[in-house]
Amino acid sequence: MNRFTYHSDPIRIVFGPGAVSSLRAEAEFHKMSRLVVVCSKSRADFARRVTASVADRCVGICDASSPNMPREAFDRIVADLKRLNADGFIVVGGGSPIGLAKAAAAATKLPYIAVVTTYSGSEMAARWYVGVADKRISGDDRACLPATAIYDPELTLDLPARMSAASGMNAMAHAVESLYGIDTNPVVQTMAEEAVRRLGASLPRVVDNPRDLAARTDALYGAWLAANFRSEVGLEHAIAQRVRQWFNLDHAHTHAVATPYAVGFNGAAAPDAMERIKRALGAADAARGLYDLNVRLGLPTGLKGLGMREEDIAKAVEVVSAVKIAHPRPVNKADLAEIIRQAYFGEPPQF
Repeated sequence: MNRFTYHSDPIRIVFGPGAVSSLRAEAEFHKMSRLVVVCSKSRADFARRVTASVADRCVGICDASSPNMPREAFDRIVADLKRLNADGFIVVGGGSPIGLAKAAAAATKLPYIAVVTTYSGSEMAARWYVGVADKRISGDDRACLPATAIYDPELTLDLPARMSAASGMNAMAHAVESLYGIDTNPVVQTMAEEAVRRLGASLPRVVDNPRDLAARTDALYGAWLAANFRSEVGLEHAIAQRVRQWFNLDHAHTHAVATPYAVGFNGAAAPDAMERIKRALGAADAARGLYDLNVRLGLPTGLKGLGMREEDIAKAVEVVSAVKIAHPRPVNKADLAEIIRQAYFGEPPQF
């Protein structure tokens, strides 16, 4: 085994059915007495129910969260935290609320608790951003991470099957790129392979029966494992993040589409990672196994199915080629054109 470096972020994790009952104890542990609850408008009532055990410590609720981390939502959250003299906050939800919470924490340096209700894994990444496309600002700051992340699969039982599938494949994208990222290591590979195995086995069960608690528990555990390490930006992440921002596509669905094509392109250059993916999915081919999983979950397999236009392919190549991609296989503009063309039409990956 070669020498490696592994860094574990200092986030307390509370996991399992009923884990949200620990919310009060976690608030006390972190000495939070004036809390603001951050959520999306559509989930405000849900957030109130989830945080009922600390209602006496809550000084307000901010339901500003919305997709793509708009600047006005960030500004409102920061203003509310200051106006209400909060000494911490609780965010309830998935990628969008947690993304805004991270940006707010980086700006205010306030501690917060994340009550995670999807599989996006954003809560484990020390990267934040606000806005989209050419108006995006971002940073890398461990102050944006939650003091505690609570994973209670009972809170995911009402997450619709389609949303669950897409969010789960977003987590899958994190796992597979961590297997062959230039900064991977044996610890990460062990967690990532188990994440692929758990997600691949549980997501079809979740789609078939969204209220299957055992399947939900496995999926949430797999998503947490996948989120534990984020490799330097690879092809899948570059395509999914840039394309969905520039063409206003759904975040999780775009990751689901892009993953098989990124894996297919890297296949020959990352044989050990491909073996791990094949083993975890029980598939003869890593890229095709991921593609077939999208089909099994009822997800669109191409960007066309998400609303992107064929005439946008050239612009997509341009914006993705501007990203510095850390990669086992070098990728040029001609490669990107072919990869994005395949991902647009959604046929099985061919490399």
